[in-house]
Amino acid sequence: MDNKRFIASIVEIIIGFILIACSIYGVVDEYWNGMGVALLVVGVVFLIRQFKYKTNEEYREKYDVERSDERNRYISGKAWAWAGYLFVMITAFASIMLKLAGKEELMLMASGSVCLIIILYWISYMVLKKKY
Repeated sequence: MDNKRFIASIVEIIIGFILIACSIYGVVDEYWNGMGVALLVVGVVFLIRQFKYKTNEEYREKYDVERSDERNRYISGKAWAWAGYLFVMITAFASIMLKLAGKEELMLMASGSVCLIIILYWISYMVLKKKY
């Protein structure tokens, strides 16, 4: 872990506090309060992990092994592939159901999401095909 993650954690915490404060004082709506809480929690969790990494030798070794382990990389790649397949199938199904329910705006968002992920897949495939 590096100082960039440490700085990013501090920035996330600060932005989280700012969003929460703005929500409390009525400058922004409740959505931003939730976003502020989420940023605050993520920042604190990553900051704790950063301190644990620097102070706990056993944790640092376990973390480094997990990041460099080929098996974990393979599993991570497979998990992303499964997530992509499931997203396309679920969203395509939702698009059909939303169309049947007469929810045109939601149907357009769902079908647009399917198109976007397929386009991103195609572009990624072409780039990786040239790279490897």
